[in-house]
Amino acid sequence: MIRPSWRRAAAAFALGLVLPVACALPLGSADPRSGLDRSAGPSPRDSAPAASGTASGSPRLSASSAVSFDAARAKVHLDYLADTARGGRFTASNGYDEAARYMAEQLAAAGVEPFGDNGTFFQRYRQPLVDLAATPTLERLGAQSRRFTHRVEFTESVGGPSGGGSAEGRLVFAGSGSRAATLDDLGAVDVNGAIVMLVSPRGGAISEALRAGAAGVLIVSERMIKFSYIPRFEPRTVPTLVVTEATADELLAGSGRRMGDLRRGVEDQLRALSSSGASVPPSLAFQAAEPVRMALPLTPLREVEATNVVGIIRGADADLSKRAILVGGHLDGVGTDPDGTVFEAANDNASGPAVTIELGRSLVSRRAELRHSVILVAFAGEEQGLFGSDHYATRVTTIPGRAESLIAYVNLDVVGCCGVGMGASEESPALFAKAKRAADAEGIGLSPSRGSSDQASFARRRVEVVHLIWGDTGPIHTVGDTAATVTADRLGGAGRVAGRLVLELARADGP
Repeated sequence: MIRPSWRRAAAAFALGLVLPVACALPLGSADPRSGLDRSAGPSPRDSAPAASGTASGSPRLSASSAVSFDAARAKVHLDYLADTARGGRFTASNGYDEAARYMAEQLAAAGVEPFGDNGTFFQRYRQPLVDLAATPTLERLGAQSRRFTHRVEFTESVGGPSGGGSAEGRLVFAGSGSRAATLDDLGAVDVNGAIVMLVSPRGGAISEALRAGAAGVLIVSERMIKFSYIPRFEPRTVPTLVVTEATADELLAGSGRRMGDLRRGVEDQLRALSSSGASVPPSLAFQAAEPVRMALPLTPLREVEATNVVGIIRGADADLSKRAILVGGHLDGVGTDPDGTVFEAANDNASGPAVTIELGRSLVSRRAELRHSVILVAFAGEEQGLFGSDHYATRVTTIPGRAESLIAYVNLDVVGCCGVGMGASEESPALFAKAKRAADAEGIGLSPSRGSSDQASFARRRVEVVHLIWGDTGPIHTVGDTAATVTADRLGGAGRVAGRLVLELARADGP
């Protein structure tokens, strides 16, 4: 999920600090139903859930606007999708394609009609991709040399001005990297050929450091996650790592400076810069005592064939069924590290597709009530920058299906953990209000939330959108995002809220 406050926010992209090697598989057509070669991996039918359970969160039908939703069965889907055997479902990987096959078979078993290419559930498209070629490294050189631990003491940023490569040499602290007339951090110290450390960097700071001659960039942050690798690069790039405050202190050892004090000083400068007429404190830039070595090995940027999963429940009204409600979420995750560490990506976002499968089953049972069609989707390429949903929004030409025929897109991303209430995005106030009523009817609190995910591909094209999410995202983009953190109760709550919302939209008399 490309997210908030962080996950994938505009400021993060501007800095190259983004959220957050797979080979393209030849996707055969041995199975006419799925359109994918079934020779690799276990059969989804072998892993199909048993009949509906009776655990908490299992089917309920309290009113005509409510939908039955088998939360226990949704949890079984999630357990399959998030299993380490799927390898973290990196777009175009074997594990992703196994997950896509599974979803297609489960949608077919639920009575959903294929709506992809050539009568299959699969919609193919091309997208760029980049990944780690080897584990990144960071070392302090000199008499007190020290090698730091990847994903614990530092992580990497990939995309925009931040690319692969290696650097060794002087370390300079350059504050926020500001080049304002009243605070020129990059002009206050010689950064040419140096590795530049930034804290609270402003938009464009990495590009500015590169233009000033930086050989590498270190950004101080406590967020030790696996950020998404965005395969869109500026013409010139610089290797960029993200380090903890404790790591920064060790790298600056011998300078007599502490990162906590430096960070507070930088924050004072930034506040002064944003206040008209305020006196801006001088730059805190300086050269550290010990040199540094860093490396960020990336695979070549390449194009792969990726796959969305698309099914349809056609509405009963001959005219109104030409318009549709789109519902679903991305299926891809952030994959596997070169050392074999798998990021299961359970909540982000095996949860959305798991809910989508059971939502499809519920709506098929109410097919006679649906005046508009319902299209169920699972997108690839979200973690690389919304490629799968953008392809759907721009390339689907059939009616129903094309963007102009969509009544709304209900995005299910991070709907299995955590917190006691749900959130919904407010791009479309009327749709948010409908989501709020659906949540109220289920006894679930729902508040406004922010964040960028696949709904952005449709909002840009003037489709009404809402992103449903549990209020606490949990440990996403870390090895802690496992199936064990996702509960059937939360999957069930998200499924029932989404079901009420989609059913209301699909029953409507209007266009």
